[in-house]
Amino acid sequence: MSFDADEEILQDFLVEAGEILELLSEQLVELENRPGDTDLLNAIFRGFHTVKGGAGFLQLDALVACCHIAENVFDILRKGERQVDAELMDVVLQALDTINSMFAEVREGEEPTPAEPQLLSSLSALAQPAAATAVEPAESAALPVVVEDSAAVADSTEATETEAGDITDDEFELLLEALHVTPDEDSVAADTAVTSSDEITDDEFEALLDQLHGTGKGPGGTDDTPPPATASAPAADAELITDDEFEALLDELHGTGKGPGTGVAASPAASSPPPAAAAPSPAPQPKPQSAPVPAAAPRAEKKADSAAEAPASETTVRVDTARLDEIMNMVGELVLVRNRLVRLGVGSDDEELAKAVGNLDVVTADLQASVMKTRMQPIKKVFGRFPRVVRDLSRNLKKEITLELIGEDTDLDKNLVEALADPLVHLVRNSVDHGIELPDEREAAGKPRVGQMVLAARQEGDHILLTITDDGRGMDPEVLRAKAVEKGMMDRDAAERLSESECFNLILAAGFSTKTEVSDVSGRGVGMDVVRTRIAQLNGTIAIESTKGKGTQISIKVPLTLAIMPTLMVMLGDQAFALPLVSVNEIYSLDLSRTNVVDGQEVIVVRDKALPLFWLKRWLMPGAEGSADRSAASVVIVSVGTQRVGFVVDQLVGQEEVVIKPLGRMLHGTAGMAGATITGDGRIALILDIPGLLRRYARRA
Repeated sequence: MSFDADEEILQDFLVEAGEILELLSEQLVELENRPGDTDLLNAIFRGFHTVKGGAGFLQLDALVACCHIAENVFDILRKGERQVDAELMDVVLQALDTINSMFAEVREGEEPTPAEPQLLSSLSALAQPAAATAVEPAESAALPVVVEDSAAVADSTEATETEAGDITDDEFELLLEALHVTPDEDSVAADTAVTSSDEITDDEFEALLDQLHGTGKGPGGTDDTPPPATASAPAADAELITDDEFEALLDELHGTGKGPGTGVAASPAASSPPPAAAAPSPAPQPKPQSAPVPAAAPRAEKKADSAAEAPASETTVRVDTARLDEIMNMVGELVLVRNRLVRLGVGSDDEELAKAVGNLDVVTADLQASVMKTRMQPIKKVFGRFPRVVRDLSRNLKKEITLELIGEDTDLDKNLVEALADPLVHLVRNSVDHGIELPDEREAAGKPRVGQMVLAARQEGDHILLTITDDGRGMDPEVLRAKAVEKGMMDRDAAERLSESECFNLILAAGFSTKTEVSDVSGRGVGMDVVRTRIAQLNGTIAIESTKGKGTQISIKVPLTLAIMPTLMVMLGDQAFALPLVSVNEIYSLDLSRTNVVDGQEVIVVRDKALPLFWLKRWLMPGAEGSADRSAASVVIVSVGTQRVGFVVDQLVGQEEVVIKPLGRMLHGTAGMAGATITGDGRIALILDIPGLLRRYARRA
């Protein structure tokens, strides 16, 4: 493996190949739904071909071997000599998993582990036409594949070396000997004096390609023009070959893109001139060039186009995420200073100061938005893996399911994209396993045999709403109540008082599962608890709606970014606290002497609904207990999932955007605290983790 190559080349390969492999997973699942889509077949073929070329340049032979046979499979599919079916896709997807494993090893700087011989054998069988009769040799020769990949593929892909267009080593030697035989004996002697019989010159290589392909040139070259006796160096240097022509040449030759010294595929690109750059032939009656194919433009035009397109290729730049995080931290500090100046400007009578602070406020907000956009990624990064997840799981469970993705272009913070991956995988697997029925069961219930799942994302203000919807069997509240009693989570009376939404939230509890048998998919009651915990850590909320016999919808709401958070600033005595605004429903100012006690819990009645009432000062400032004025205080109503509670605070300060700072080592892990920030008036405020706060104190109360 050529890890001693330029580090920049390796990193470019890792980035480009990583994106291609992610896309291939989606394209392969889509191909199973649209097996006749020629454009999709070509795109998949191109994906394997590109990864193979980059791997060949780095001498990753194991990766080249697997990609090469997968490429051959899709070449057969493109020609219509084999049809796409579920069994073929199973093998190809297994090959893609193997390639991804090798790629992960390369990313870690390790030598990739070769694919299992059984997998390569299965792939090789699929790379042959489905018909029992032999296929005539194809016109496009595959000599570079045989010469270049034989060392890497010989052990596991012997069948592929006998494909149409390949030649044996003996035939190759005969062709080399033929190149050294000419009518002119003096010329032979001269050639022999310069080069040994075991070496091949550039002119001889061109002549070899001429015998094998016609001219050995890329698309647009003539097929019967004799090879030039000598190549004009100035012409070859002056006439450049474009990227499109180089790719077309690789396709025609079936090269692997290996670097210098590892094969001959690189030589045609470097030594063979493009179609329009052919040197004049010494033949007395040269045949006129055939008309160029539509893709081949005049050389002068191509040079002009290349010059015009060159700047466009440099419009993007790859930046390390650590640098973006550093910039985001500095913008956060600027936001804190902005908040401080805005607070000072409000209390000042200086008109010029007010204007300057106003301008600073606008510029800071724009800068903050721009920096946040640089950290944004489309949620397609997460959604792209689910077609494969649903496809594999549904085949394993003998179900028929189609997945629809909506809002894949919705952007959110890069850290959130990564953090949402595992919770969404749990939810999608849960919907496939628990929600969608077997085809016969659906048919008996009057439903289509094929179940429908919809994974959607959209932006709502400064939050992202994600929904997972299925048209399965839904959930029965009575079954959930019975399970809660059976597992000892509550007594029968408490279970009977649960509303339907509260029953649905039971599935988020640790250890709760309606499965009677544990499988490799579900049944242990840990997945949904992990989802709830992870979403809470992201300052998000989760809600569940279900109708028995019709389906279920799970909604997740998370902030656009984790770095800067809109909050409601409140006071408890002289200490400031920040409540995440996403959890705040409304604010009430009422006479707290008119409260009631139900089952030992103080409650207030809001719109004919009794809400639990908690005094934050008693939890967070025990020494100040009883100091609050019960006759007049503010109640902040917050939501946790589908449950609403009221928090009593001494004073409301107002809405403020804050920058989240982690707690120090001694305070790290403090129950109910998500972090700290600096307020506009320069004080330190603690940011409350409402779900954690309720788990820590409400149960004890």
